[in-house]
Amino acid sequence: MAKILVVDDEKLIRKSLKVALEEEGFGVYVAETGAEGLSIAKKESIDLVLLDIRLPDINGIDVLKMLKDIDNDLMVVMMTGYGTIDNAILAMKSGALDYINKPFKTKNITSLINLAIKTQSLQRDVRRFVEKDRIFYGFDKIIGRSDAIHQVLDMIKKVARIDSATVLIEGESGTGKELVAKAIHYNSSRCNGPFVEINCAAIPSTLLESELFGYERGAFTDAKKAKKGLAEQANGGSLFLDEIGDMDAAMQAKILSVLQERKFRRLGGDKIVEMDVRVITATNYHLRDEVRKKKFREDLFYRLNVIHISLPPLRDRKEDIILLTKYFINEFNELFNKSVKGISSDAMDLLMCYSWPGNVRELRNIIERIMIIDNPEIIGCEHIPVEIASGHDNLLEISGLNHLGNFEIPDEGIDIKEFTGSFQAMLVRKALQKSGGKKERAAKLLKIDRFSLRYLINKLDPSLGQSDKSPS
Repeated sequence: MAKILVVDDEKLIRKSLKVALEEEGFGVYVAETGAEGLSIAKKESIDLVLLDIRLPDINGIDVLKMLKDIDNDLMVVMMTGYGTIDNAILAMKSGALDYINKPFKTKNITSLINLAIKTQSLQRDVRRFVEKDRIFYGFDKIIGRSDAIHQVLDMIKKVARIDSATVLIEGESGTGKELVAKAIHYNSSRCNGPFVEINCAAIPSTLLESELFGYERGAFTDAKKAKKGLAEQANGGSLFLDEIGDMDAAMQAKILSVLQERKFRRLGGDKIVEMDVRVITATNYHLRDEVRKKKFREDLFYRLNVIHISLPPLRDRKEDIILLTKYFINEFNELFNKSVKGISSDAMDLLMCYSWPGNVRELRNIIERIMIIDNPEIIGCEHIPVEIASGHDNLLEISGLNHLGNFEIPDEGIDIKEFTGSFQAMLVRKALQKSGGKKERAAKLLKIDRFSLRYLINKLDPSLGQSDKSPS
């Protein structure tokens, strides 16, 4: 039940409005003075105030301003028997929802209030959805402790504070370009506006223009009625053009013109549509290379490349794999009501040594698949997909130790973990010896990155790294 506060020094007005509004199902509070009205507004959760502009103690405009200080979302309708244009303008500038003159019909007041309450309810729903998205796409959802990710995070925090700058995000498929785009939008002043996205590679070039800019009725054979384009729908928010590197030359020219002019026409139309959006683009190409190859317009590249964000592939930030794996396990435990406790060190070894061509998306999909199908208490090597585990099959070939293929397992059996651990430790020791103790060179000899080498040293035998006194 919505709560209405009536603030008026005329007893008859207070009484008649209270009766009429209670009959409509509203909870009604009445106050004779501005001070009394402010006191009620502080104590009660009021949805709308009917406020007289002339009160015996405080001017109604001043009361309006103080009510807005209490609750900026509070709806206030001003009432007066001394209506002037100046008062109306001042009331609206001060945050009033509407302005009505006395005498008025109670029926008109109740219609206005019902409409206002419905509008307020919709606004609150929108704010809840926006807040939910703001939390879901918060900066803390960009997981990683690597220097590369910290640099990305610092950049998007700065970009989010500037709500007009055009952003170009480059990165391989699966690195999280859409997540970064949404983090920028939902943490900016445009968060209450729409986030509209279009995949330029998924829509035929012949349809892309009408999807982006809309069309008027009769613009082409199937245009039975006018339609707003995505650029128009994004007004007040952000327009995300994903895979812009796949856009053909003709559309590149049109996009360049729109970005320069910030306005366009619908297909078949004459009316100019103003565009108030932040444009965020993403591509898995290196657009500068595409410019050199004459596959992408140089002038459009510079127009897009105002703020450049480059997302590193997962293979270049392997220190983040442990953190991401734990995050995804927690995420799917909550989503699927599972109780997976973690991942074994051997299984983590397999993940750490894989090259991850599908990047973070591939890692997330694998953890999701394991938790849905296997649902283990602890994720072990047996749960890791064969295409990842088989990445270790070439270890003997890489090391030039193919003769171990003739090795026979003794009758009493062998501890495979101990054997492979000793074998890995031997390879690490040999590489460190060959490199003169320089870890960077040793990592190259083993065809792994420095972090993976450091991980193996700490896991297998921390004493292996103690002789490394030289900078690496």
